[in-house]
Amino acid sequence: MGPSEEILTSFRIAGDIVPLRGGQHTSVRVGNAVLKPVDDTRHAEWLLDVMFRINPRGYRISKPIRSIDGTFVYKGWACTRYEQGADKRGHIKEKLLAAKMLHRDLSHLNIRDVPHSDNPWSRGHRIAWQIDDLPTQTPQESQELIYHLLRRVSLREEYEVQIVHGDLAGNILFDQVSGPLIIDFSPTIAPVEYAEAILACDCIAWQGSKVSELLLLPDNGTYKEMIVRAVVFRLAVSAIFSQGDRHIFLDEYQAFKPIIEWLT
Repeated sequence: MGPSEEILTSFRIAGDIVPLRGGQHTSVRVGNAVLKPVDDTRHAEWLLDVMFRINPRGYRISKPIRSIDGTFVYKGWACTRYEQGADKRGHIKEKLLAAKMLHRDLSHLNIRDVPHSDNPWSRGHRIAWQIDDLPTQTPQESQELIYHLLRRVSLREEYEVQIVHGDLAGNILFDQVSGPLIIDFSPTIAPVEYAEAILACDCIAWQGSKVSELLLLPDNGTYKEMIVRAVVFRLAVSAIFSQGDRHIFLDEYQAFKPIIEWLT
C-alpha cells in the first residue's frame, strides 16, 4: 500500500504517486520527492539526520525532508528529495571512487551513536565478523561452506573502523551532468576496506563484472581478508533469508564461487 494523502501533506508534497524500480520495490516518487516506508523509526531518524547534516563533495545524496512535526519519519514513512540518476552495472572503479568520497565525509562520526539493529543484513555483518553464529536451522552443508571461509581469516587488534555504507554496488547512480548519486545508506561499523570489498564482490557476483577486477583493490593481506568477510556476509544473509532451503543458498554460493576460487 502506498502513502496516504495525510502522509503527502505531512511532508508538504502533492502529485501523482509513481512506483520506483530497484531496492525492495517499496519507494515511490511524488513530484520532486521520494517516499519510502520505514520499519525502525529510531534507526531511521538517526540515519536521516546524518544524511541531512552531511556536506557531500564530489558526489550527491538525496537530502531528507522533515515532516510538519519536525521529524524525518512520519507514521512509518520517510521522505527525501528526488535526484536524477541511473544504475550502471559493474563500473567498479567509478563506484570505488564515489565510495571513498562518501567514507571520507563519514569518518568524523561517532560509531557509538549508531543504534543497534537486528535485521538480516546487520546479523550478516556480525556473522562475517565472528560476533554472531549462523541460525540453527542453517543446513549443515551451508554451515560448512561459510565456516570454511571464516577459517581463512583471524580477528586482529588494529582494525580502523568507522561508519560505512555496506551496500554500495547497486546504490550508486550516475548522471551525465551531475556527480554520482549515493542512495539507500546502509550503515554498519567496519573498516572502509570491508565496504569496498563488498562493493567489488557484489559487482562480480550480481552485475557481470570480471573477477579479475578484484585487482582494482590493493593487493595486500587486509583487502584479501575483507574480500573473504564480504563473501561470508552475503552468504550469511542468504542463509538467513533461505530459512533452511539449501537450493536458495547454493544459488547464491554459485554467484560468489568465482571470487572464492580467485582467493585460492
